[in-house]
This record gives sequence, C-alpha cells and structure tokens, in this order.
Amino acid sequence: MLSETQKIKKWIACGVLLAASLLNATALKSQQGKLTNPVLENADPFIALVRGNYILLATTGRNITLWSGPRMEELAHFPRVVWTPSQDDPLQKLLTQIWSPTLWQFDDRWWIYFTATTDGGNSGHAIFALESVGNNPLGPYTFAGKVETGQPSIDPSVLRAGHKSYLMFVSVTGGHNAVWIAPLSGPQTLARKPNLLIYPDMPWEQGKGSTSDLPVAEGPTALYYDGHTFIVYSGSHTASPVYCLGLFTYSGHGEITDPRNWRKSGPVFQQSIKDGVFGPGRGTFTTSPDGRQNWILYAAKTSSAFTAQGRSIRAQLFTFDASGMPDFGSPVSPGTVLTAPSGEAPSTLQH
Repeated sequence: MLSETQKIKKWIACGVLLAASLLNATALKSQQGKLTNPVLENADPFIALVRGNYILLATTGRNITLWSGPRMEELAHFPRVVWTPSQDDPLQKLLTQIWSPTLWQFDDRWWIYFTATTDGGNSGHAIFALESVGNNPLGPYTFAGKVETGQPSIDPSVLRAGHKSYLMFVSVTGGHNAVWIAPLSGPQTLARKPNLLIYPDMPWEQGKGSTSDLPVAEGPTALYYDGHTFIVYSGSHTASPVYCLGLFTYSGHGEITDPRNWRKSGPVFQQSIKDGVFGPGRGTFTTSPDGRQNWILYAAKTSSAFTAQGRSIRAQLFTFDASGMPDFGSPVSPGTVLTAPSGEAPSTLQH
C-alpha cells in the first residue's frame, strides 16, 4: 500500500512527465513544415518543379535516386531509387562512381543524364542516359546507354534557347576542367561538334587563396529570368574551400554556342567564413509553386580543409536586381530556418 505522501509524489512525477511530453510534442509540432540546412547529406544537387511537384536528384555514387514532394520541406523524406546498374549488362556492369544526375523532358519522355566511369580514371569518365518508360518523371526508367561527346566528359546539363536544346558538359583532360556546348538533334545525339564555351582563365576559377591551382569550370546550369539567359557554374577545385559559383551571361544576340556572345563575372556566390560555410558550388534553381520566390540549392561543407568529404545540399532564397541580374547573397549558416511552418506566410531567411 502506498502512503498518502507516496501517492502525492507519484502524481507529481506523472504530472512532470506529462508536461514534459506535451512540451516535446509542441516543440516537435513547431518544427514541422520548416526547412533548415542542410537539406540532404549528399552533393551535386539538381532540382526541377514538375506539375507542382519538386524532384531533387543528387549524387549517391551507386545508383540514381529521386527525392520528390509538393513542398521543399518534404523532399528528403521520399527517396525513390529509379536505376541501379544491372550486373547482367556488360556495359552497366562496368559503371562506377555514378554522380551528377540531371532531369530533362524531351517530347513525351523524361531523360536523366548522369556521369559515370568505366575504369576509375579521368579517361573513363563519360555521360550516360536513362529514358522514362512513360511520361512520369518519377519513372520507371530504362538504361539508354552512352551519350557520345567525343571526349572524356562529366556534369551533363541542358540549356534551352528558342526551340533548340543544347547539351552542356565538362571536359576533364588537358590539366583543366572546362565547359563545352553543342546543339542536340535528339536526346542522345549531338547535331554537330561541341564548342568550348567557358574556359577557367580567372584567378577565382584557378584556386586563388587555396592550395590547388587547378583551373576548373564545371557543373553548368542554365538560369532564365525576364528574357535573360544565364549559365551558373562552379569554379576552382571541388575539394577547395574557395570553390564558388561564377556567372556567364548571354548577350541576347548571336550564336549561343559562341563564347564571344557571353560575359563572365564572378565569383557570385562564395564561402562565408563567419557563417561556417565553405566551398559552395553546384548551384541549381527553382521557384515556389506560385512563382513568387526563387530558390538556389547548392552543395557546401563546414570544413575549411581541402577535402571533398562532408559536402551536403543546402537551400536558400535569392532575388534578381532591377536590371534582371541574379543576386544570390551569401550562403547562410547551418540550422538557418528557411521557411515558416505549414499554414503560415512564407518568411524571409532567419536565424
């Protein structure tokens, strides 16, 4: 039998536990619907907004995975593996180091381009493709084989101008990484030989302030706004803390594959030592479903060491200035709240 004093103590203890449980539940509920960095513990993001649904791709190293959801806050919760190399196919069996997937629509089919290697070295780097069986971007997909570029290549992406589609990719020979471009006559066929578009000739593309002087221009992604066409790309070595984003702006006149019709500027997005963000690169872009907000997703790390390890996907809002140029600001620190809980008005970035 419990004494009255023991009963009172037990009731108090139960009350404390209940109160703590309620507080924890309230705290959990207050975090639901919020987006904070990092979004995903992967690198090389690519995002698309398709029929009101976000689809995110990223490097896993071993397969092609899609994360999807109607809200940015929900992306990381719904992974879907759409392709793993078949050990029964002689070519697929050779593929390793699978990275940099991107998603594109051609007519009534969806295509995923990605990089893989067949020998573990730069000479074996190549671009491969998956084709959707139907018109659902979430698949299923079949392996379509190699995209021939005429040289070892990585980081496939598509630029669209007028009624034409162009494949952008990165060469990895000659002691530098550079961006090339060629018009497509089909999802896997270049209409003509590619042109060298972005050569890394600026100090910020060559690792100034870092231990590496490798000239790098890679990870090209098209960005469009109010009649303007941009290419946002990464400069300097991937493992460097000074890895950053540069901007290539099309003049609006002349052949789009001719570098003389573009203007280079940068860096336009770089490390923030005070916020503990290093090596921000591999930018990809989308909007809110209503088109009122612009999002940049990118990969970055918290270490200033020269390493490619520890990169994770981050997100934040950005704007365009009065002249139509993108203003990405500075990368925000991990843990920054990026959106308000469900049912509240969208917030500005806040710590």
